[in-house]
Formats: sequence, C-alpha cells, structure tokens
Amino acid sequence: MSAHNTGRAVTPKRMRPWVLMPLLVFMGLVAFLAVGLNRNPKEIPSPLIGQPAPVFALPVLGSPQVFSSAQFKGRVSLVNLWATWCAGCREEHPLLLALSQQPGVQMVGLNYKELQASELAGKSPLGPEAVQQATARSQAWLQKHGQAFHVNLLDLDGRVGMDWGVYGLPETYLVDREGVVRFKHAGALTPEVLQQQLLPLLRSLQP
Repeated sequence: MSAHNTGRAVTPKRMRPWVLMPLLVFMGLVAFLAVGLNRNPKEIPSPLIGQPAPVFALPVLGSPQVFSSAQFKGRVSLVNLWATWCAGCREEHPLLLALSQQPGVQMVGLNYKELQASELAGKSPLGPEAVQQATARSQAWLQKHGQAFHVNLLDLDGRVGMDWGVYGLPETYLVDREGVVRFKHAGALTPEVLQQQLLPLLRSLQP
C-alpha cells in the first residue's frame, strides 16, 4: 500500500516558556557560585568607602588626652583596629612598623575590646579597673612588638569599632586629608596588599 501524501507542512510544537525555567535557574546559580568562589574573602565591601569617617572621640592610651575624628582633617591617616589577643594583629605588625616610617601618614591604632567578657566578669569595660588592666596589657604588647602607632586609642566597649563596621580583627582603613574613608582591608595586611593596593593609594593621596 503506497503512502498517502496529504501535502500538509508539519508545524513544530512551540516550547512553552516555563519549560526553560529550571535551566535558567540552574545557570544563574552556577554564575552566582562562580563569582563567590573567585571573590577574595578579605575584600569585604564597606559602605564607608567614599564617606566621611565615623564621628568619635576616644581616650589616648596612657594619656589624659582625647583624640577625635576631627583630627583626621589635613593629614592622611591609617586606622588599624587591633587587640593584644588578636593573632593576625601580631602577624601584620611588622608591616605596620614599616608603614609608620612613611612620611605624611598618621598611624592611628584603635585598640578594640581589649578585655573579653570572661575577663570583665560583669564589670563595666569603661570602669577604672578595666581601663587600667587594658592599658597595662596594651602598653606591654607594644613595648615588646614595637610602637607602630603615632596615637593609640582605647575602644574598650567596642562602640566606635562597630561604627567603623568591624567584622573581625585586624582591620585597616585609609582616611584622606578631608576625613573621607578611601580604603578598607579585613584581616592581616600582607606584603602584596601593601605593595599593590595600600602604598599606591597612599602616594596618590599625598599633596
């Protein structure tokens, strides 16, 4: 029996849009994971970049003086959040000592929550006993490892550090002569970060 040709063209079925949804979702997930895996975990974005530094006034370590954010004006400042209990702070300290020799940069240490909750045992972190203990420990640490800061501030209750958006110690910020935050690095500084990012930016901010 011969095949009967009707002469009609076969029209392909139109693919419904919802059929593609699982594929699109999968591709989006792959792209998201690829970006996340390639991102440096140290490069945590900060909403402070391009904004004025937080307003604060803190006591200077071992001094009756107070340092305020108004003193950023007119000088490029490197702000380093640290504590004696922070292993990464000890690791990066030689680089901070080298930076302190750079002309035209004000090195500001922000000693963050020097006393832990277990040490305070219900006492106020701003009480005279706590201040004395934190001061003595910080001074001894700096005497042993070297004084990298032109001024070191006590943020014993951590409120100022929180205003800077601290994730964990150490953290480093660069503030320009107008008091605007221009750079943030979370974690210990490395020679690569110093040479490739921090020093070029520091030189560009000099008059």
